[in-house]
Amino acid sequence: MQLHRHGFKVILCSLLLLMVALSAKAQTAQESDYTKYAGKIGPYAITLFVNVHSYGEEDAGYYYYNDRPQTKFTLKMIENEPNPKGFNKVVLNEYSPKGNHTGTFKGIIEGRGDGFYGTFTNGQGKKFEFNLMQQY
Repeated sequence: MQLHRHGFKVILCSLLLLMVALSAKAQTAQESDYTKYAGKIGPYAITLFVNVHSYGEEDAGYYYYNDRPQTKFTLKMIENEPNPKGFNKVVLNEYSPKGNHTGTFKGIIEGRGDGFYGTFTNGQGKKFEFNLMQQY
């Protein structure tokens, strides 16, 4: 009887470890779809994650202000115009955690220079320059 209980515990632990490993692998694959950038919108430091292959209603990524990492703003790719010179002209709409459209990024994502820069317009129409560099 003792051996039987021990065998059951070993099988249960093995299954739990397998589930954790598969979950971590799925999360890593999902995170690998995003490119991480860091820099500033005007005077505000941000960290941004974007998938340049997304478009339309699907989420293209998110960003947060470095002094408030728990508050994430969702991004949706509205325009994405690749250029043979190695950059993409993009328009990303920003949505608050409550789902309200609160701003727009219009800029260039460099394919070779690892930068993302342009103009951010907030919900009140105020414009800020942004300059972000890819993080490795």
